[in-house]
Amino acid sequence: MLEQNKIDTCLDYTLRVLLGDESIDALRKYISYSESKPRMENTVRLCIIPSGFFGEDYGKSSSLPALPLEKIEDTPLLYGTNQIRREDGRLIIHADIIASAYFLVTRYEEMVACDIRDEHGRFPGTKSLPCRAGFIHRPIVDEYAALLRKWLKEAGVDVPETKRCFSVLPTHDVDTLRKYRHAFRPLRSILGAMLGRQPFRNIPESLAIALGLKDDPLDTFARIIAFDASCSVGLAQSPTYFFMAGGKSQFDGMYNIRSKVAKSTIKLVCESGAEIGLHTSYEAGIHPEQIAEEKAALEEVCGFPVHYNRNHFLTWREIENGWALAKAGINRDSSLGYADVAGFRLGVCRPIPLFDPIKMQVFGIEEHPLIVMDCTLSNDNYMNLNEEEAFSYCQRLIEQTRKHHGEFVMLWHNTMFVPEQNNYHPKLYQRLLRELDCGDKNK
Repeated sequence: MLEQNKIDTCLDYTLRVLLGDESIDALRKYISYSESKPRMENTVRLCIIPSGFFGEDYGKSSSLPALPLEKIEDTPLLYGTNQIRREDGRLIIHADIIASAYFLVTRYEEMVACDIRDEHGRFPGTKSLPCRAGFIHRPIVDEYAALLRKWLKEAGVDVPETKRCFSVLPTHDVDTLRKYRHAFRPLRSILGAMLGRQPFRNIPESLAIALGLKDDPLDTFARIIAFDASCSVGLAQSPTYFFMAGGKSQFDGMYNIRSKVAKSTIKLVCESGAEIGLHTSYEAGIHPEQIAEEKAALEEVCGFPVHYNRNHFLTWREIENGWALAKAGINRDSSLGYADVAGFRLGVCRPIPLFDPIKMQVFGIEEHPLIVMDCTLSNDNYMNLNEEEAFSYCQRLIEQTRKHHGEFVMLWHNTMFVPEQNNYHPKLYQRLLRELDCGDKNK
């Protein structure tokens, strides 16, 4: 069994996630997480009975929830039972929403099921409990938070209203800057075609770009900036572009962050008022000690500190790799969404501090959970949705985020704004921005 001081650390962290920084100090004294009956003279009004999650099986596969799950007021419950009773003027809750919330926000399942990984070393969303239990589209930790506030009110506690407002955070990962890296060197482009490095049919387009007759098809940044500027719903913060600054694997970006093209693109993005973040390489996802070097290279080009990160391929593989991010000076991240299924990986739709369930410590990193990514919706090896199906699914995610006054974090790559046949993403992105605006105005 965990030592009591460690259990207290986990409890304090989870209550802070559930109640928020603005309410925790006022409400903490009214809540007990203990099997023993609260003393009559203390301030406890709500007693949550522990399920034993933090006992001797902590960290073992035997501690994972069993399906099917019970429900508490129509919300899936991972631990405990749905029994609620009144005793001596207090509410006694047998639904262990503390363990249930902790399980999701700390990625506890991924720590225990360390043998379950896809070909990129990621924990697959389709193998996750939220997906298997059918609630990946619901931020149930936020539902637990709402239940906790409701129960406190029923127990006679004056509960302050949350100060959060629904907001949107558009983000863009820059995996590739240009389709034609050598467009301004026509002979090199022709030689590349002769050597089989690119099709001869691309030569006319490459030459047209070299002559200034057209733009490179992947140079979509002005278009993206215009789209984001059209969204009048409250932005959580400025749109954020994540640039790569290293990595030599076959999956990493094919551009040099110190090149003229990279520098001019970053300048354009900065002048639009957007924020710059580090797109940690696939290679650094395997070897996290490289993160600091990549961050330094990006900062050299930008001329200012960078503290925001998203891992390429969403490859924050193991929980403990967060310490390398923190050591490099990263204090915000937006890597924690599943690549293969859109939804609420951490059970929340708002920024939270990240916690290491192994060391029982906070990382010092604020996570902005990624809710939906473009290729997750359309790739045939992921959700494989057509445009209408994707729009409908995103509408449900937006509705849930708005209901809980959350932050809708969306990722569309610059490469997805190319108006090609069978690419519905430019149109879908604009439809979603209009949907976000419309919903905000009709609140």
